[in-house]
Amino acid sequence: MSARIHARTHESLLQLQLWHLRIGDISDSDLRLGLSWLSPEELDYFRNCASQLRKRQFALGRLLLRGALSHLDTSRAPGQWRIVEGPHGRPSLAPDEPFIGFNLAHSDDRIVLVTGPLQRLGIDLEYGLKQRKVERLARRWFNPSELAELMQLEPAARQQWFYRLWTLKEAWSKARGEALAPSMRLVTVSGAEDGDFSVAVGGGETSGWRFLRVGATPGFHCALACQSDAEIRLASRRMSGLARFEALKTQILNEARSA
Repeated sequence: MSARIHARTHESLLQLQLWHLRIGDISDSDLRLGLSWLSPEELDYFRNCASQLRKRQFALGRLLLRGALSHLDTSRAPGQWRIVEGPHGRPSLAPDEPFIGFNLAHSDDRIVLVTGPLQRLGIDLEYGLKQRKVERLARRWFNPSELAELMQLEPAARQQWFYRLWTLKEAWSKARGEALAPSMRLVTVSGAEDGDFSVAVGGGETSGWRFLRVGATPGFHCALACQSDAEIRLASRRMSGLARFEALKTQILNEARSA
């Protein structure tokens, strides 16, 4: 099922796909079988991961990506896609592959992928029940107006507000293909306390950025950022087994354009 966001013009249409995976939904036998899809470089990275959780996150993220790409282009097997590492470790398709834009995020036992015909496309996912020292993090990463908004809230409300802002800001940083440090203070989010929000971007960026908060799963915060003025249609699927996908209802919580 898809949801629609009306943009300023209806002359073009942008279809984005969300792909969800819960680590526990993929059996050990499917994981072992899926490792045959990975490139030698991906297998080396997998073997060198420091923890079992990180190994599963990495491997299943690549299986989700490869399975989704082959769902979009059924003429290609999941193991045939050539994926290269870009700046800051961001994967992309090799230059001579058909273009499909994508971005991955993971948190706790969940992985989410967004795909679409855009180069500047980012997603972030955060487990909102993980307790953090949000005041300290906000002082390091947020702008003064955002920090002031945080400190006006009751302490019990600050955690979820922090995650709403963080996911929006990190999704934008990832869409630009940059590391967090130079990007997080170039975008300012306001009004997230009551759900609706507005966004101002800097760093020489033009208008045309779109920000979406998306319902992922209870306890998690998920946000998308992309540069497009088109009308957006968003559809979701869940990976329930190796290269098996089921349609999900798409829930768009809020949407904003950059100023």
